[in-house]
Amino acid sequence: MRSRIAAVAGAALVGLLVTGCQDTGQKQPESSPPPATPSSSTASAAPSTSLTPVPRVFDQAAMQDAVKNVLTQAYRVADVQSVSCPASQEVRPGSKFDCTVKTGDKERKVGITVKDADGHYEVSQPD
Repeated sequence: MRSRIAAVAGAALVGLLVTGCQDTGQKQPESSPPPATPSSSTASAAPSTSLTPVPRVFDQAAMQDAVKNVLTQAYRVADVQSVSCPASQEVRPGSKFDCTVKTGDKERKVGITVKDADGHYEVSQPD
């Protein structure tokens, strides 16, 4: 008896599903995207925060080592004892700054020119 009730209930359910899927000739309403809102809208419940991107800066220690290598290997400057470059120099194409180089008993300046946003730079010969 239970199997007969289950079969009848199953058939009724299939009939409802099939009937629900039939085309009734009425067109279903289409959903439209929500209206665009200006970015300065204050309708949001969360407070609006503006984040300023942190500028990229050169790694001071890495730059000092690299400048020393350029001076000794490419320019063949002898007796480079130390290189001191300013901290927090921004990676900005076209910007320029100087590093101080100690050779022997002299302190000399070396110009650095930032070439691109990827952090490539040019090292000038010491003055």
